[in-house]
Amino acid sequence: MLITSDANTQLEDTLAKMAEAAELDLTRWNRLKTAYEAISKWLSEDPDFFSEVEIEIYPQGSVSIGTTTKPYGKTEFDLDVVIHIKLLSSNYDPEIIFDEVVRRLNEHETYKKISEPKSRCVRLNYQGDFHLDVVPGCMVVVYNHELIDIPDQKNKVWLRSCPKGYQKWFIDIANRVQVTLLEKAFSAHKVEIEEYAKKKPLQRAVQLIKMRRNIYFNEKPENAPTSIILTTLAAQFYDGQASISEAFESIVSSIRNHIQTLYPHRPFELPNPVNPGENLADVWEAEPELYQHFISFIEHIYKEWEELKESHGIEEEAELMKGMFGEDPYIRAMEAKADSVNQKRENGGLGILSTGVMVDRAVEKSLPVKPNTFYGD
Repeated sequence: MLITSDANTQLEDTLAKMAEAAELDLTRWNRLKTAYEAISKWLSEDPDFFSEVEIEIYPQGSVSIGTTTKPYGKTEFDLDVVIHIKLLSSNYDPEIIFDEVVRRLNEHETYKKISEPKSRCVRLNYQGDFHLDVVPGCMVVVYNHELIDIPDQKNKVWLRSCPKGYQKWFIDIANRVQVTLLEKAFSAHKVEIEEYAKKKPLQRAVQLIKMRRNIYFNEKPENAPTSIILTTLAAQFYDGQASISEAFESIVSSIRNHIQTLYPHRPFELPNPVNPGENLADVWEAEPELYQHFISFIEHIYKEWEELKESHGIEEEAELMKGMFGEDPYIRAMEAKADSVNQKRENGGLGILSTGVMVDRAVEKSLPVKPNTFYGD
């Protein structure tokens, strides 16, 4: 992490490190990739229905756009993958495709023990690791490899979707900023940019909003707004800020203004940006009380952020950040900062200002801090 006396850069660095602490780590990502590739192989080796069918499998949702967050108080991640079956949906009833996927998975000794059929997916429960929602999908037309129909076996209908298109839409918006505030700060410190600092402000802002959502609705998660609603609104209201904190504040404030100005009493529709016929917020029409929970959440997070901006002193800021985004991510971020301080100290690169603030000597004029020998020498 960066060691600086600039308060804005410190906040930026802490927010990025907290978001990283709550996301899917590389080790678990590799286990996820191995798991879904094995599922694809098992389906492709089916001697019956899938024997001559081309199958493509790929992650969708937060994994595909880099916004994963661990559910609050749990160790498992909720992750989605698409089983893109290269058959035309118009040639099949949706329940047939769904049932064939369930049948094949249940023929596997491991999958049949951990599978749980849902309305639009089959959930595989890898205890203590992740819940993998396997979403079957068929081609809509042969010349479009992004558009798919998902079988809703409960209602016996096809549902149009475009996960690859959504991924591209979101990433294109996130990439509107080429050099972030953190990347500039690392360059100013003349050190290599660390991986956690390379993620775009929109991605980090979405992670932070979801982290706050998970805590806010911890006791009643069924009332929480879905990740697709929060992610889509964040991308639509993102204005290309190079700073995580500025992006977060602008997004939350814009959503709040949108609600207060146009929809204070009734839900609004949220068309899928790559499939306008799909209302991503259709749950609010079926259960209007969920929209009221959403309004309360946005108002709460807006007021919390305003309080954080007005906080005085490190201790008050720390308590507010832990309350908003979780104590564990904050502690892990501070541990990473402590490691950076110790490393700088040992390398002779740590300085101290007259105010007592530790800084990077390569960037700010300061007195040197001697390495800690633990013997008072």
